Amino acid sequence: MNKLENLIAKLAEDTAVKRFKELEQIIDNDQLLNKDYQNLLDLQKVMINKREKKSKDLHLAIDNYEKAKEIVMNHLIIDEYLDLLEEINYDLNLIQKIISEEINIDFK
Repeated sequence: MNKLENLIAKLAEDTAVKRFKELEQIIDNDQLLNKDYQNLLDLQKVMINKREKKSKDLHLAIDNYEKAKEIVMNHLIIDEYLDLLEEINYDLNLIQKIISEEINIDFK
């Protein structure tokens, strides 16, 4: 097994990654949560478009987004999911930085 395959295997064995995958599957199978989450994403797009266009009704888009966010965050599983997502993204960014630094050292 090469180093990349070994790294991928180690990441797949990580408890945070395993739990994240479990939560992701639960979320994917929860129709109500999926509906609420997709609504949040749609409202986020609207909010960003209105902000970029400097729309006069941006405050309404922000209010709608915040209300939808509150609904989504009322699903307890989302809080854990987002915490794990942040943790995993941090770890992946760190790994990417280490790899990049090692590649740069090899080319010097």
